[in-house]
Amino acid sequence: MHRFRLNGACSSARMSLRVLAALASALFCFQQAALCQKKQKLEENYREWLARDVAYIITKDEKDAFLRLTTNEARDKFIEDFWAIRNPNPGSPSNSYKDEIYQRIAFANARFGIGSGVEGWRTDRGRTYITLGPPQQKEIFRNSANLYPIEIWFYSSTNAALPPFFYVMFYQREGSGDYRFYSPYTDGPDKLVTGVEAINSRSAALRMIRDSAGPEVARVSLSLLPDEPVDETTAAVSLESDILLNSIRNLANLPVNRDEIVRRRTLKESVSSRLLLEGRNLDIVTFPARDSRGLTRLDYAVRLHHPRDLSMTAEPDGRYSYAVEVRVVVFGKDNRPIFTQEKKLTDSITKARFEEVKDRVFGYEGTVPLPPGKYHLDFQFTDWTQKASHHTTREVEVPAPLKEGVIVPSVLPFRAAADIDPSLADVTPFAVGGVQFTPLVEKDPTLGPETSLQVMYQIWAPAKDPRQNLGKKLDVRYALGRPAVPGSAKEIQEEVGMEQFDAGGSLTTGKKLSLDQANGNYILTVSVSSFETKQNSFGTLNFKVLDTPPGPEPWDVLEPGIAEDAGRGVLDQQRGLCYWALGQVDEARAWFRRALKTDDSNEIARARLVDAYYSKKDYAAVVSLYSDAGITEHTDSETLLRIATSLDKNGKTEQAISVLEKAVASHPEQGPLYLALAQYYSEIGSTQKAAELTQKAKSLRTSNR
Repeated sequence: MHRFRLNGACSSARMSLRVLAALASALFCFQQAALCQKKQKLEENYREWLARDVAYIITKDEKDAFLRLTTNEARDKFIEDFWAIRNPNPGSPSNSYKDEIYQRIAFANARFGIGSGVEGWRTDRGRTYITLGPPQQKEIFRNSANLYPIEIWFYSSTNAALPPFFYVMFYQREGSGDYRFYSPYTDGPDKLVTGVEAINSRSAALRMIRDSAGPEVARVSLSLLPDEPVDETTAAVSLESDILLNSIRNLANLPVNRDEIVRRRTLKESVSSRLLLEGRNLDIVTFPARDSRGLTRLDYAVRLHHPRDLSMTAEPDGRYSYAVEVRVVVFGKDNRPIFTQEKKLTDSITKARFEEVKDRVFGYEGTVPLPPGKYHLDFQFTDWTQKASHHTTREVEVPAPLKEGVIVPSVLPFRAAADIDPSLADVTPFAVGGVQFTPLVEKDPTLGPETSLQVMYQIWAPAKDPRQNLGKKLDVRYALGRPAVPGSAKEIQEEVGMEQFDAGGSLTTGKKLSLDQANGNYILTVSVSSFETKQNSFGTLNFKVLDTPPGPEPWDVLEPGIAEDAGRGVLDQQRGLCYWALGQVDEARAWFRRALKTDDSNEIARARLVDAYYSKKDYAAVVSLYSDAGITEHTDSETLLRIATSLDKNGKTEQAISVLEKAVASHPEQGPLYLALAQYYSEIGSTQKAAELTQKAKSLRTSNR
């Protein structure tokens, strides 16, 4: 009886399971049908927007999110936000980026669709034009002897995910149809020439290209990267150009671009674009400084106008908190970004401290490790509590110390000064000569009559043993007057002993000047000359004297984590990037070495070092660097290829294979890495493995079209 009931229960359970399974299956089918219906309801304008308008600039995450939306209102809002986070001028009613994309699509359709059989935006030239914009230079070879029609586009890129300079070559395969991407590795020079002389002979093809179109076109047929060394004798090519082409095809989803979109979207969601103010509530002062080692840097202070400009949140425990972020982007010549410094600062203060600072203006002091050169700085200060962001820019120059003589880079007005721990002086903003200064930040500081103007400045000279300066003097003159009133200038003359210079070649000094003049605009000129060389240098400062109440006292905080950044080699890396942008590769390499020695996970330093050695064909140095610092899962594909190539050229093919095996595991979407791996397996006789990897690379290339 019990057994029967148990079997009966099992039988009923089985029936229930079957019923549940059938219901689940039916429910699944219903859900799938519902989803299909929702997808089918995507109206044509939304389909065109997704499949054409933003096909090359939308990230995969964004595309997936858009497809999950179920109402047109949500889609419209998504599209509005999509363009807003890409607006070069956030909060502006106009969007030059959006306008440019639609202009590029129209241009591509008008120019590149003829003879291709498809709309121009779908072609390889259209894709490149829409993604990267018009090339800086273009060469067209339509009727060159023995060559199929070719176009070569040259780009100078500001996108951190792409090389700073590169070519893109297109050609008509078999002389007709659309112009397609040309790959030096997959296609090769022999695909560019007509006739039978160069069939399966890249060397012969290279000679024909050189004779017909010139040596530069022949070189581009071997590499799209101007800095990649090529061997025109053997016509051997690497896969680095394929890495570039793969990046162009998938530009929106490359980590650096994807992360930037995520950052902008987060900022858009957290900060109202209506409150992004163009510097109206922001004062900035910059000061070129030289530390005890003789290294230059640029100190800066960002200060709000009014105490109310910073929001403080009252916490349940009686404390008050704030949260700010300061983002500084350093640009070099041609407005090319060099590096970005982004720091978040959150803190809570006691009630007593709040009472002290509530009527003071908030300021932030930071530093960027800039070697001598001209730069463009982009500042953005965000108050996360108030959800407001302030933006402004500055053009700055860090002068180079002279080989002989002295210079005065800048004159800094300051409010207060205090001694500082010497061990912290080189990583503390506005700390020089063992003293930390609190700067006046206004562009033209305003002081009251019968007060004093305090100024500080550094004098830079060649680095030498201070004992060599014993007995030598500098002539210093302070000229203070109103530029609009001739004869109003007053001059003070002093002498400064040169033994005060430190070993790095810097002397910090200053002056306190009484202001008993009438109201008006004034200029202070500080002139320094050597009694020995008679060479002269000067710095100037504009300020005002007005009979007005003094402004509120500042409450400045220091950039967090400067000492930690220095300890991890981040400042060395940034200094190296500046030298790289200035074209001083040897100096850059030394700083990248320092950065990587401090932190072997520094991918930027690793990539730049490999670039520097590889471009000189110093493959042994690349191998040595790899032996010292290795690679990580975040090492970029181009660097991995160059390391593998260098290992192979040094007879370490097995190690090259090991590097690339790790590479395809962390970069499974990079077809060129599979091709390179296939090449090395073929070299050691593993033909089946090579064939499998080649097929994998081809499938990835097809999926990226």
